[in-house]
Amino acid sequence: MPEGRRILVVDDDPASCELVAYFLKSRGYRVAVAPDGDRALNVHMENDIELVILDVHMPTHDGIQVLAMIRERHRKQPIKVLALTGDESVDVRASLEREGINGYLTKPVNLESLGEEVARLMAGHTDQHHDGLYRRSLDRPVHRHDW
Repeated sequence: MPEGRRILVVDDDPASCELVAYFLKSRGYRVAVAPDGDRALNVHMENDIELVILDVHMPTHDGIQVLAMIRERHRKQPIKVLALTGDESVDVRASLEREGINGYLTKPVNLESLGEEVARLMAGHTDQHHDGLYRRSLDRPVHRHDW
């Protein structure tokens, strides 16, 4: 059980943020949330965060900028970062890869796949596919009963 392990969920969509946070808490993780890039940077600096689940398109700083700042601040002890986004564009994927993303999932999120990816990253595995990103495309929408 991941008792006490800290995850920061960053998403400007309150419903997505609530769903992911509730799911992770049900798995035993301690979860902090932030609705934008500025607050994400403040929360992650004030807490012992091990994993950041990061949306890409947000107000203030977007996910790519937040990822770059996290990487700059944590050179010696990198924090794992998982992109969770509806944007599957080649440019966004390339930017995330350039900034050192550890994982990539698309919205709508499949909670089983999210759980597997979080467990993989928290265990320290960062295997990547040949295209540089460890990515699973999720093909089914999230429904309330998935909680």
